[in-house]
Amino acid sequence: MNKKRTRISLLAIAVASGAVMAGYAASAGTDAGAAAGGDATAIAGSAKVRTLPIEQYLPTPAEFAKLSQAGGKLQQKCMQGLGFASFQVPEQGPADPRETFTDLRYGTVDAAQAARSGYKPEFAAARTAKAGGASAAAAADGPAPSAVAEPVLSDAEWLAMTGTTKDAGDTAQAKQAAPSQVQGKDLPPGGCIAESTRTITGGGEKLYADLAQDINGQSYKESLKDPRVTKAFAAWSACMKGKGYDYKTPLQANDDPKFAVPTVSAEEIAVAGADVACKNETKLVDVWHAAEVQIQQKMINAKASEMGAIKKAKQTALANVQ
Repeated sequence: MNKKRTRISLLAIAVASGAVMAGYAASAGTDAGAAAGGDATAIAGSAKVRTLPIEQYLPTPAEFAKLSQAGGKLQQKCMQGLGFASFQVPEQGPADPRETFTDLRYGTVDAAQAARSGYKPEFAAARTAKAGGASAAAAADGPAPSAVAEPVLSDAEWLAMTGTTKDAGDTAQAKQAAPSQVQGKDLPPGGCIAESTRTITGGGEKLYADLAQDINGQSYKESLKDPRVTKAFAAWSACMKGKGYDYKTPLQANDDPKFAVPTVSAEEIAVAGADVACKNETKLVDVWHAAEVQIQQKMINAKASEMGAIKKAKQTALANVQ
């Protein structure tokens, strides 16, 4: 047997179905039952808790952590049942601390935070520093899963976990060609990853729906072209120019290469503060969020049958890990 040991992404171990969080345009989650488009209590400065329709279909960070932890325990039990007595899935880190799907989705909105750390949210800066990275996530990036050490798998462990050989990869053909036994014991179809997912979902082999992720990302992109939003951007830009800064959109300010460094400069704090002030003056975030709610809901309505099944599947999975 090839003695080489190979890493497998903990994300794959935890959730078993690809790009779980990749569909998020700029956010984590709030409670799935929150009403779409509603504004709730102020959390800091000018920031408000804003919700989006897609939240009913995608796991929040806390739900993601719960599902990942449950999946890990099931995979560990499966692996030990196949004879890997000492196999352990590393503990998951804490859930992404962003409170809502819209945290950072529309850029920096918290005046107090901007005064402290500019465009670098404290939670992202702390996470990045711990991981050895250089900068916080940009406003249009999806949230990174909690950083934990990735396990290293032997050939036999890889086969047991994925149902495929390391060299073949995770394809239908590879699964068909892979051995049906490992260490003399029958291998569950798709390995322990797929087995854990079937247990959580009640029979399905996919835990997160690409369609919901696609809608969450696409609605954000479409909102950038909405006439209401572009008009608000123009008003914001004029406000910023009045304060001495020449940016066409908040994204341009947030992504200024001058601020793509680990430390926060006085200039970055000044620009971020002006950005928040101009957002408040022009009601940009209210306009932007309202436009995206409509765009997103229209996309959901267009796929009502599929989205209904996705919502039910999410509820079933969460019920199965209580």
